[in-house]
Amino acid sequence: MGQWCNSLVVAVSGILLTLACYYAPYNQHTHWFHWCMWGFLCGFLVPLGVAISLGLRWRDLGLSVGDWVFGGIFVLVGLVVMAAFGAWAARQPDFQAYYALIAIQHQNSPLLFWVSLLAYMTGWEFLFRGFLLFGISGMPEQVEIFPSTWKAWFAIGFSTLLFGLSHWGKPLPEFLGSFIAGIILCLAAWRTRSCLAPILLHTLVFGMFVVFVL
Repeated sequence: MGQWCNSLVVAVSGILLTLACYYAPYNQHTHWFHWCMWGFLCGFLVPLGVAISLGLRWRDLGLSVGDWVFGGIFVLVGLVVMAAFGAWAARQPDFQAYYALIAIQHQNSPLLFWVSLLAYMTGWEFLFRGFLLFGISGMPEQVEIFPSTWKAWFAIGFSTLLFGLSHWGKPLPEFLGSFIAGIILCLAAWRTRSCLAPILLHTLVFGMFVVFVL
């Protein structure tokens, strides 16, 4: 199968998998663990199977350590920035209403909460910052701060659009901010040639929001 055909299959699969995640048969507020495992299935296991069937290598989809130094710095800076936003958001009624029930899951079993959250975000970030980003654009041959091809920018835009729309129903600031965050996370994955930093940052930021609401 040619590269363009592969990209088309990845794009269509990404749309379907995003819909599968959004319309999950489980509610994150009442069935947290099941919801996280569904996200891991649709975001990681299924797209990985699609990638293997297309002959794509794991490493070429960002499943590697990559530039862990830059990635570590990115995660630390991102945490500082999002901590300020999280401290403000935790006092807003819409954020409290959305995250309060999830916070109960954290209170009941902190370890299970964090392990399942990591599994979910592994699937979530691999879907958007690995499978879609690199599956459509291809892995850059060398380290780039910003992509140098229009195909890579299309992959970033397409991935970010699906990522942002999947936040529909969340508090408005988070919904709007998710489009900006999507671009930033894609650029971080592109720079590090890995989706590891986005996985760690998204996991920690989500968990931080929950803790702040507590």
